[in-house]
Amino acid sequence: MQNSVKIKMLVAVAGMVALLGVRSQAGIKMDVGDDGWMELSFLAQFHYSHMDEAAVSDDFFVRRARIILMGQIMDGVKFFAETDNDNAGRANGAAVSTDIQDAFLDIRLGQSDHWIKGGLLLLPFSFENRASAAKLLGIDYNAEAIRLVNTFVWRDMGAEIHGNFTKRFSYIVGAFDGYDTAGGNKNPDADMRLTGHVALNLVGEAETGWFYTQERLTDKAYFSLGAGIDQQAKATLVAVDPAMPETDSTEVDNDAWVIDFQSGCPIGSAALTVNGAYYDWDNSAYKGSTAFIESGLRINKAMLTAKYSSQDPAAGDSTEDYTVGVHYFLKDHNVRGGIEYRWGDSDEWILAGVQALL
Repeated sequence: MQNSVKIKMLVAVAGMVALLGVRSQAGIKMDVGDDGWMELSFLAQFHYSHMDEAAVSDDFFVRRARIILMGQIMDGVKFFAETDNDNAGRANGAAVSTDIQDAFLDIRLGQSDHWIKGGLLLLPFSFENRASAAKLLGIDYNAEAIRLVNTFVWRDMGAEIHGNFTKRFSYIVGAFDGYDTAGGNKNPDADMRLTGHVALNLVGEAETGWFYTQERLTDKAYFSLGAGIDQQAKATLVAVDPAMPETDSTEVDNDAWVIDFQSGCPIGSAALTVNGAYYDWDNSAYKGSTAFIESGLRINKAMLTAKYSSQDPAAGDSTEDYTVGVHYFLKDHNVRGGIEYRWGDSDEWILAGVQALL
């Protein structure tokens, strides 16, 4: 092993140990007026990746560095905004920039359990893509299963209505424009994008917050069954002749659906979490299905995880992979760390990560 790689690994390990020694506390919160308040938080996630087949086999980088501002202007009017510097220092990664990743206003309809939210939003498509990056089951998202088009890191400009009927059923339904990224192929004449997700809790209560929690760190049993759609006619423009994209192109619709679930239950002094999803995609980026099932067995502060994931494109070879991991929650999700190993049809991969939410 070269000296530079050894140094990088030592720095990674030292950084992880230092972070795991941090004692986290709640964000900075202040009252504003009679019913208003604001809270400022910070999220930092450091990853170390080892993959023999990669151009750079050993890589240590800042996976996420976020400044999060949330609050309430008055009773029934809330707001949320956050910035992100993602993948800073990652080998062969894109140029690092500070982006406004979420920005929205959420207004309650009267005194009901229903709200209207507008701004730059996570698309309300599935449990997975709407999960909080700070409350994942594994080290990172199951991103290999998500094939959304015309988005900014799974987000889009639009408005949605969300809420719940009793504590068993929740819904989110929105209308969006289809995000037009620099160099993207979003069709300027695309129809409105319609995206929605419903969840029925057969056991326990449905989550009603802005973001889903993959690992709830609770001893209460729950089972939430969901379904989602993402549709936009004439969503993208695809060149008829890839060698001459400026000459002619065709309009391609976006049509996707998902059946997913999240669950957890106590097993004696331990707790078991099992999440999964089956996706069907038909858009300019991917045609076919993807799926995963992921589990975690937590005993006190330690947790073992296991995952199976598959990708089955309409054309080309299918892929099946397996991942196992060990995790430790020093202070719940506020300070945690873990290491995972993946093998199967994809390249073997070791991923380690630590997280601090302050």
